[in-house]
Amino acid sequence: MIKVEFDCLAVDLKTGDHVMLIKRTDNSKIIPIWIGSYEAFSIALALTGVKPPRPLTHDLTLDIIEAMGGKVTSIVISGIKENTYYALLHIERGDVENYVIDARPSDSTAIALRAKCPIFASKDIGSFDLENPTDELEKEFADRLRKIKPEELIGF
Repeated sequence: MIKVEFDCLAVDLKTGDHVMLIKRTDNSKIIPIWIGSYEAFSIALALTGVKPPRPLTHDLTLDIIEAMGGKVTSIVISGIKENTYYALLHIERGDVENYVIDARPSDSTAIALRAKCPIFASKDIGSFDLENPTDELEKEFADRLRKIKPEELIGF
């Protein structure tokens, strides 16, 4: 496992889809994960600290975990299979109960940002160097993404 951190939300210029970029902390490489607009909206809210008048799904999930005496300790982007990323949500409840829950990386990240817990990724997940692209695939990918501010996503 390697420690990673949420870098930003972006838009794939070719498709208009939202992408969350996860940055490896051991180098400058980025793990791009395409996500839905609802998840992008929820992540944008967490990044900006905007609290909706009623809890959204990720707020509610964290509230339930904490009301039951649990704590989200980390998330792990665990793998990719047939272009689908997988993640695990790690929850501790007291000193003896530990849970590992299968989840989508986008949902896990939305919860992790709210819980302020670390994010990890499996070493075998591919990543791209957007700062210094070295091959045509990385160059094309870097050209296709445009960073946007989380505040811009809140209005969509």
